[in-house]
Amino acid sequence: MALITKDGDQTEQAVGAPKIEFPCENYVIKVVSLDAEGIHAHITECLLVHAPEMDTKAENTNRSSKGRFVSYSFRIVAQSESQLSALHRDLMSIDAVKMVM
Repeated sequence: MALITKDGDQTEQAVGAPKIEFPCENYVIKVVSLDAEGIHAHITECLLVHAPEMDTKAENTNRSSKGRFVSYSFRIVAQSESQLSALHRDLMSIDAVKMVM
């Protein structure tokens, strides 16, 4: 799998980087964002555009100790590197989103 930059562009493969075989079931997408009103719905909507088969009930949510940030973990069926790259780019375009892994 190619590495994805902050802008969602694919970079050269890193030596020893793990290989993903597509489709990859139970691929975990983690999103860290500010705890803004409506952010969960916005992130979920973006994920469903790229991975409509995603089970919205199978997610984990954690809030930071001071309540400023919230992290979400979603499981999708990753179909391709281009799908993951586009998903990363679209999630990072959401103002409150600070990190996508």
